[in-house]
Amino acid sequence: MCNDYEQHIAWAEYCRMMQLLALDIPTQQTELDLPQADDIRISDPAPIMRAVGDTIELTRMTFAFPPSGPKGGPIFNFRSEGRSFSNSKRCLIPASAFFEFTGKKSPKAKHRFTLN
Repeated sequence: MCNDYEQHIAWAEYCRMMQLLALDIPTQQTELDLPQADDIRISDPAPIMRAVGDTIELTRMTFAFPPSGPKGGPIFNFRSEGRSFSNSKRCLIPASAFFEFTGKKSPKAKHRFTLN
């Protein structure tokens, strides 16, 4: 998982995608549930898409896995090999791009990755 991404998916684009997938948008959902942001980092509140019954809802959650112990920090690098996620409550993160950083000293070079 990256530790920085952007969310510039417009509400109209999100609605078109849901329509193409034949998925209903809950009536209480609005463009306020999909705020745009240039940088969403570990521990920031961010929109996610999750299954609720027969629909997909947008809601906000903290970006990262919860700490493994009371004094631990958020987990953002996670090895998935050999693990089962069949009963996990997975979600989708609406992101228009993600960032990776290179270099050994600050400030590191920031590289933007997108499908566009």
